[in-house]
Amino acid sequence: MGLAPPQEYHGWANTLRVVSTLNAHAIHLENVSVIRWGHSILTDVSLQVAPGSCCAILGPNGSGKSTLLAVLSGYTWPTSGVVRIGGHVYGAVDLAAVRRTIGLIEPSRSPAFDERMSVRDVVATGLFGTIRLPYHDEISSQEWTRVEAEIEAFGLDRLEKSGFSQLSTGEQMKTLLARAMVGRPQLLLLDEPTAGLDMGARAVCIGALDRLLSRPRHPTVVMISHHLDELPRSVSQVVLFKQGRVFGNGTPEAMLTSENLSRLLDCRVAVFRNDGRYMASVSDGSE
Repeated sequence: MGLAPPQEYHGWANTLRVVSTLNAHAIHLENVSVIRWGHSILTDVSLQVAPGSCCAILGPNGSGKSTLLAVLSGYTWPTSGVVRIGGHVYGAVDLAAVRRTIGLIEPSRSPAFDERMSVRDVVATGLFGTIRLPYHDEISSQEWTRVEAEIEAFGLDRLEKSGFSQLSTGEQMKTLLARAMVGRPQLLLLDEPTAGLDMGARAVCIGALDRLLSRPRHPTVVMISHHLDELPRSVSQVVLFKQGRVFGNGTPEAMLTSENLSRLLDCRVAVFRNDGRYMASVSDGSE
């Protein structure tokens, strides 16, 4: 998450903090491109995400979705374009300070926690943005109260003394969500949060996301997904990505249609909606 901002940033940061509060870490990208080794990964991406909303990014493998999240989190610098996160313009602000307000979960690249760490300790590392805890006497009782509150919110009470490495993949995902939320992020980035989960674990994870988004004050959420049925019910924006470009952007009702997804994935896709959730059936067109 980075070190504390240098002293010279403090006055400016206080001013920007007011702007950040008003923008609630809304996202504003203007003509963002990423070129690596002569290959265009993102091309002229312009995108806005409203404060406090849930945005889902869908697209085939290799379409640039994960690179987009890396740009938003400040770990990949665009070749051109402007990135604004909560009113902060990347390149004109202390990036380490902004990163501390962003929660990033990438199950495929989960932090390498010490195998002896308990669920409680892993969640507590979210207070510091590290993978290890300082001495326990450096953590205040109020901070431990925050940790316990998130453990309870994600239904991890009975597991808090268990070793993180001994948990199921679904339980580890809920622990990572609790860890992210204990840091009180204003922006939460999720890169395929149900990757590798079986159907039951996926349902548990989706339920945890639904409950997170039902909180009175929750962060702006941007999630990458390949599965329509894992999208939270409260998703309000869907961005379709193809070959490094925005292929479509709008409400779920407008974007998640059989025609749009068939064109996006270059195969026949039938989209259904049931009980507020979307589902898709895919055919290779040979019938």
